[in-house]
Amino acid sequence: MLKFMITVTVFQQLMLQTECFYPGDNCFRQGKHGVCLPVPQCKNIDNEIRRAGNPVPIYMRNKLQSLACGFHYDVPMICCFSIAESDYDIHLHRVTANSGYPAHSGENFNFVGAEEHEHDYDNHNDNVECTPRITLSNKSGPNSVEAHPNLGMLPKQCGSIESDRIIGGNRTKLFEMPWMVLLSYDTSRGIKLKCGGTIINKWYVLTAAHCVSYLSSRMRLDGVIIGEYDVRGDPDCEISDDGEYCAPSVINATIDTIIAHPGYTPQTLADDIALIRLSEALDFSPDSRKPICLPITRELQSRSMAGLNGVVAGWGVTEDGLQSPVLLSVELPILTQRACQDAYNGTIRISEKQLCAGGIKNKDSCGGDSGGPLLYPGQYSRYGLRYIQHGIVSFGSKRCGTAGFPGVYTNVAYYMDWILDNMRS
Repeated sequence: MLKFMITVTVFQQLMLQTECFYPGDNCFRQGKHGVCLPVPQCKNIDNEIRRAGNPVPIYMRNKLQSLACGFHYDVPMICCFSIAESDYDIHLHRVTANSGYPAHSGENFNFVGAEEHEHDYDNHNDNVECTPRITLSNKSGPNSVEAHPNLGMLPKQCGSIESDRIIGGNRTKLFEMPWMVLLSYDTSRGIKLKCGGTIINKWYVLTAAHCVSYLSSRMRLDGVIIGEYDVRGDPDCEISDDGEYCAPSVINATIDTIIAHPGYTPQTLADDIALIRLSEALDFSPDSRKPICLPITRELQSRSMAGLNGVVAGWGVTEDGLQSPVLLSVELPILTQRACQDAYNGTIRISEKQLCAGGIKNKDSCGGDSGGPLLYPGQYSRYGLRYIQHGIVSFGSKRCGTAGFPGVYTNVAYYMDWILDNMRS
């Protein structure tokens, strides 16, 4: 604690701040790109300060001044070049090589979730140069795609609502969400099923950028599992009053092209969206594989989602801490941008291109749900009431389902032009 207080004093004496930075912002110092982090979270600099001793020598003071990024509350920040060694406290539901489901296994495996660290800043001082950034909508809204030349590539028959119930943390029925897919990864421990995604037409799957880019060197995206429901066996069957009925066997689809949004980086967590083009077109005849609807009209793109209850689906962690073998859905309240920003106490920026949902104890998306959809029923042009995908599971707290900490989702409405621009027949 004494060493940290010395560091604060050094920064207060030396720093001439010319612009505001926030934790996770990109920075450029000493000819290198880095990420602005509180000093204690940049381990190499924190260790160097400790080795330098007290009083802080002039060379260390000069180095700290050259790396300064300002303050987060009363905590000094520097441009950290070793983000992999830092303990930045908001991370993705990160895809790692040593966890997740082996393909079609009857065993339970520990779920891969987000990494999170507690805040150490109890005494906030709002009179420092940079106070927490509240990013509110500039009301410019998403770009309309009603006249986009590729709009016809999105199917008219999509997002069918077969069930008359809204689901809250329960297993879905067979064929209830046939647009759901699992991504499979080739890892040092074999094939693992980790992220989710959605079918948006016969060629393309929509998912999160962090599911397809910046992956560990020990894992490679291998394929897309289509028509899955219960990973413990194939084919999937259910028993009803009329007897047993089964789905066709799953498709282990190969990948033609992966298109991650060029604006995505693990440091900023923005633009977390990607497309996967399959090697072969899908046949939508079976009930186990159908496309989801996207917000294609001005009304759907501009719809305010705050205050509504969206539905999130995936094979993510359940309350017992294990990954569910069966597709689950949960109903979650969607928050305003300000409420979400306040929940994270200024440690991350929430833009209008993101949605937040949850913050309810034991109800949340979690790692393994990454890339999956946030859905809400809506009028799909003249084709009636359909499920519309408004969000993509992006990141949140490691302790999924912690009251007060909502999950963050990519707002699909703001990326409709990007999606259509990158699709080809």
